[in-house]
Amino acid sequence: MENDQNKKENPVAEENENYLKKELYALIKDDSTLFDFLQEAALDGLWFWDLNQPENEWMNSRFWTTLGYDPDKMPHKSSAWQHIIHKEDLKYVYANFTKHSKDPSYPYDQIVRYQHKLGHTIWIRCRGVILRDDYGKPVRMLGAHTDITEIKKKEEKLRLQSAFFKQVIDSTDLGTWQWNVKTGETIFNERWAEIIGYTLEELEPVSIETWITHTVPKDLEKSNKILQDHFAKKTPVYEFEARMIHKNGSYIWVLDKGKVVSWDEEGNPEWMVGSHQEINEKKKAYERNRLFIQQAPTAIAMFDWDMKYLAASQEWFSVFDINDKEIVGKSHYEVLPEIANKWKVSHQKCLKGKVIKNNEERVKRADGSVQWLSWEFRPWLIDENKVGGIIIHMSDITKIKQEEELKSLLAVAEDQNKRLRNFAHIVSHNLKSHSGNFEMLLDLLIQEKPEIEDNEIVKLFKTASENLTETIVHLNEVVLINTLVNDNLVRLNLREVIHKTLEIVSAIAIEKQVTINNLVKPDICVLCIPAYLDSILLNFITNGIKYSSNERESYVSLSADLEGDYVVLSVVDNGLGIDLKKHRSKLFGMYKTFHHNKDARGIGLFITKNQVEAMGGKIEVESEVNKGTTFKIYLKYEKN
Repeated sequence: MENDQNKKENPVAEENENYLKKELYALIKDDSTLFDFLQEAALDGLWFWDLNQPENEWMNSRFWTTLGYDPDKMPHKSSAWQHIIHKEDLKYVYANFTKHSKDPSYPYDQIVRYQHKLGHTIWIRCRGVILRDDYGKPVRMLGAHTDITEIKKKEEKLRLQSAFFKQVIDSTDLGTWQWNVKTGETIFNERWAEIIGYTLEELEPVSIETWITHTVPKDLEKSNKILQDHFAKKTPVYEFEARMIHKNGSYIWVLDKGKVVSWDEEGNPEWMVGSHQEINEKKKAYERNRLFIQQAPTAIAMFDWDMKYLAASQEWFSVFDINDKEIVGKSHYEVLPEIANKWKVSHQKCLKGKVIKNNEERVKRADGSVQWLSWEFRPWLIDENKVGGIIIHMSDITKIKQEEELKSLLAVAEDQNKRLRNFAHIVSHNLKSHSGNFEMLLDLLIQEKPEIEDNEIVKLFKTASENLTETIVHLNEVVLINTLVNDNLVRLNLREVIHKTLEIVSAIAIEKQVTINNLVKPDICVLCIPAYLDSILLNFITNGIKYSSNERESYVSLSADLEGDYVVLSVVDNGLGIDLKKHRSKLFGMYKTFHHNKDARGIGLFITKNQVEAMGGKIEVESEVNKGTTFKIYLKYEKN
């Protein structure tokens, strides 16, 4: 009825079909080459059997070439092929022939095995139909062969693979799952259910909701994020460690792995397959390690195979000045790029099982500071042979190295000081002698020729002689200074000493267009070593000039206030300023510079601080980048 209805609905198609079919049949009747083409192109063998004379059976050429034989040498006899067909299959062929003979509706259709002439097996699908006379008696039989050897080989390969994977799954005790992302259809194996304490029957009907309801919600959120990354093809596989709720109410840790194996035409995921593996003992061991690392008094961190943080001690955060406390799961190369990338090759060697150490290494940090580290990279194992990641132990030995360096510098400085004192004694003695002779000769010349006393050149000679004598006096004072600094402090008028210093720096102040203001009251006196005070003033004033700003009218102002037993000298400028948040701890360090001035050596503030402290004072500083700096120098106040 349905076919009739289709014909009525589409009579043109039916007419065309009949037309073409009839034409093809007519052509085949008139032209035997078309029949030859069809049997050669579409089939791997054709046979026609005389059932009245069963020994007579015609087989076409393709029948024999498929089995590796020469058709011209093979007889058209039914016995010709019966010795090369598998014996068990021959029984099956006869059984089907008998059934088809009795009942035409029973199909003669079976898969049989033939032995190729070269000895290997050829799988053949053998189909046939019996032709009957007017009385229904079987008289002829027409059959066709189709070679399905390649298909059977693939089936066998798949069977072996399936058996192999089943063996792997059984031996590794894995739970397996299949999930249709579109429909929610889910298939679990029995082991999947056993991991959380159930039988598969108890969980029926299973769906994706089975996973959702048995997973800790917090872990489910993380799992979904990782799953979406896999769906977006950001990751080759989905992999996540989750806590599942056991039948007895406890938590069971499982490693959930999966991969999308089919996508629809729009690129959306369809089927996904994966596995569940119980990792409870592994997680307990890891948790013990994590707690140990977190509470360790030294800098220690634990990483997985991808160098992502699993745990880190508080000292680790302190040593590397890490502000982000949520680093678990983040890459070491993101958290500490300047350090981690430096040791990337060593990390890879360690992941292959090698322990790597370095007792001391100089590391330059991103802020320009130098850190000395002693470290060890050691692999941690999942089992006896598999590396799970790296444990890194770090010790900050910067202070030790600085102390060693300082001791070395002090030893060198002590030796150099001895040499310098000897040199200074000799030089000061000789200079004093020569300057005295120069001054005496100049006085004799003026006595002989009084008229030259007002000569400008003679006046300059006279001034130079007096300055040289004063310098030598200061030099002698420095030479005589020993550990009893207080015995060498003298009363100095602060304003006058500043005035003399300004005369020395006036040229560079004019050149840099910096105004210098001496606002110190004339009656303020301090107890200082003259040479030290000269050095202190010269350092602070020249720094204010050198680091002036080109964006505004620059100045350096000096003023003084009394504070208890001290005179607080304030040196204020409106120059480039210093970032104290970044550099305060290093401000008075040796060889520390904070601007790109080509003449900067990083020694001036170090010396100045030591000079001030040697005289019983101290230095304070306030500064703001691009606004200016204020140094406050505490000097002993001379009240009388």
